[in-house]
Amino acid sequence: MPRSSGSRNSGRTLLIELERERSRIARELHAGAGQPLAGMKLNLEMLDDCAAVLPQAGREALARLQTLAEQALEQVRAVSHNLHPPDWQGLTTGDALRNLVQSSGLMGRLEVELDIRPLPAEPSHTVKIALYRCAQECISNVARHSGATRFSLCLMANGPTVELRLEDNGRGFPLEPSSSVNSSSGIGILAIREHTSALGGVCDISSAGSGVRIRVQLPLAGE
Repeated sequence: MPRSSGSRNSGRTLLIELERERSRIARELHAGAGQPLAGMKLNLEMLDDCAAVLPQAGREALARLQTLAEQALEQVRAVSHNLHPPDWQGLTTGDALRNLVQSSGLMGRLEVELDIRPLPAEPSHTVKIALYRCAQECISNVARHSGATRFSLCLMANGPTVELRLEDNGRGFPLEPSSSVNSSSGIGILAIREHTSALGGVCDISSAGSGVRIRVQLPLAGE
């Protein structure tokens, strides 16, 4: 049954609020954890100048602290960037998706195919956010869980809709015995479905143990 106009408007409002919350958390991570960690790393580097007077155990402990501070700072920066990558919303949808894939590190680890075709019009802001977040969730799953050697992303217009297709040749989803082929579990997959549903779109997700195929269709024209 088609979603009502009121439901779609509510979904758009929710997506906008979610993006605002992502941005707020990213800023707080940067200021609340990133800056103190950067200061800690700097002070540890200053202590390193005095390391010669420390016993061997003290020098080793200092080196471990420097490594841990660097790792923690990198993690905070990575989480903050994933929550709200700088400037992507100022790009076209195609360029935003292209940059997302290029910055993901997938290209150095597996075979990646991009098929990003020109759209007759730029999608509305909320549709663009939904497409980006869907691609982001899929790329994250491919990088962390799939064991894939190939990944493809296709963006194209399909009549009055914009269609995003994502596919990999990994191990697929562990399906429950009673589940249909289009059923899947996991927060990332749930997020893709919710982003699509919120805008009255269509989301098909399939996995048969030989990869995952995701197709998202959303209205092209802004409302």
